[in-house]
Amino acid sequence: MSEKSEKDEIREELKSAAAEAEKLAAEEAEKISLDKDKKDKKSKKRERTPEEEKERALNSVSRRKKLKYGALATVITIVMVAIVVAVNVVCNLLDKRYNWNIDLTSSGLFEIDDQTIDYLHQLKDDVKITMLADEGYFLENNKLKVVSEVLNRFRSESNGHITVEYVDPNKNPEAISVYSKNYNGKLSQGDAVVSCGDLTRVLSFNQDLIRFDTSFDPGTYQQTQTVTFIGEQSLISAIMGVTDLHPVKVALLDQLGGAAIYDQYDSANYERLKELLEKNNYEAESLDIMSADLTSDYDLAILCSPANDLSDAQIEKLTNYLNNDNQYGKTLLYFGTPFKRSKTPNLDAFLALWGIEYNQAIVTDTNASTAQMVQAAYVNVISNVPVAYANADASLNAGYKAALPIVAPYSLPVKRLFEQNSGRNTYPLLTTADTCCLYPLDDSAKDFNMETAKTETQCVAVLADQTFTSGGDTFKSQIVAFGSAWFLDYYVAGSSGSYDNANYFVSLLNTMTGKENVLTIAEKSLDTTKVTITEAQVKTIRMIIVYMIPVIVALIGIVVYVRRKNL
Repeated sequence: MSEKSEKDEIREELKSAAAEAEKLAAEEAEKISLDKDKKDKKSKKRERTPEEEKERALNSVSRRKKLKYGALATVITIVMVAIVVAVNVVCNLLDKRYNWNIDLTSSGLFEIDDQTIDYLHQLKDDVKITMLADEGYFLENNKLKVVSEVLNRFRSESNGHITVEYVDPNKNPEAISVYSKNYNGKLSQGDAVVSCGDLTRVLSFNQDLIRFDTSFDPGTYQQTQTVTFIGEQSLISAIMGVTDLHPVKVALLDQLGGAAIYDQYDSANYERLKELLEKNNYEAESLDIMSADLTSDYDLAILCSPANDLSDAQIEKLTNYLNNDNQYGKTLLYFGTPFKRSKTPNLDAFLALWGIEYNQAIVTDTNASTAQMVQAAYVNVISNVPVAYANADASLNAGYKAALPIVAPYSLPVKRLFEQNSGRNTYPLLTTADTCCLYPLDDSAKDFNMETAKTETQCVAVLADQTFTSGGDTFKSQIVAFGSAWFLDYYVAGSSGSYDNANYFVSLLNTMTGKENVLTIAEKSLDTTKVTITEAQVKTIRMIIVYMIPVIVALIGIVVYVRRKNL
């Protein structure tokens, strides 16, 4: 019974296995059938016509073309952006080096003088200019922006020899402490420190870079402040100062017994004289002619409009200085004055030995067409001021090139007592037209009539020299005599820009002392600057904006449209 049961179980299992195998076989057959049906369906699809095949091929080419040009456009865009960025970086670097800014101000406020450019091109030493303020201190103020612009031009024209750094002394006091060992004065915000090696010059912001002047109009009872940029002259002089190892030494004989040797009306002229010397890198030292020694260490001595006579001992100092132990080679610059307090017989005799004589009268031009109306420091306007002409034959005028008229306000006539006498010679340096008369400074002035006065050419500056020859070598000392120090009045030789007095005087100093690379740079007003353009510039700008730019944009648009249409 049990054996039968076991057989039945085996039989049942075999049946079950067979059924399972049949089921799997059926499923596999069904799958094969489905795959076959799919293949049959694909095979039964209709074949494409030649036109359809052509269209299919064109679409495929178009897709590939779009992909190609799309990728190319992306690459070109990336490359162009990279080029623009690179060009911008390079242009910024080049602009810092060469300063490509264009100055459209009518006065050329942001330009520098051609003389300055020539000097900077020849600069051999490395100079550092440290401005004691952030650059924004200058850029944020329209009137002070000129400082930053001029410094940029100095840097770009120096062929890499000038570096400019801005340091705020309030935020970084340690950065300026390095200059203390070479400068004993006080450093203030806005000052400029010009240095080369161990040599340092400091330019005061409100005295050497920017000058603020206040004038009073008695008619309106109003005060007017004018702002003038004087930094270019100061900067170039400071650069010369730190790169010149052998400056010319000048003795300013401006004191007599502890008091000013000149009258108070000549004080402003004396200050202007000192300013011109300092700005042109002359090492000037104030001396009291009563107590100081006038040694041969000084290349030039200046006697500043003495209002009183000198003693015999003081005259002897002048004589010994010019004689220089028979070596000569010295120069005395003498200014007369219309404001004498007493007679000066000793001075008169000393000058007469050199062939020079002053007459206490004012040179006045009677010709209304040539006479100048000159504004001066202590008086509002001086009338009938003569124009002075440089004598081209005088050796000291050889380096002077006339640019503007020279005037001689409040000038005494300088008479030549002889042309040649005992080894001494005299030469006219500056003369007037023959329409000038002499307005007396004594009591006879009350009876003076300009219409009937004698007119003739007058000398307002004279050169007298003495030469000595030994062993084939010639030695020479000289005196240059000016009619008055008003030749250097602030308005005449300073801010007006109308006269050439300062340029002539500096050229004369340069030639007298053998000094080279002395520049006279005009000051620039910061109150009257206007942006102006000429008619030709207007037409050019109109052509560019109205015609050229629209045409270029239109052409670019057409090209882009055509290229995209053909994609």
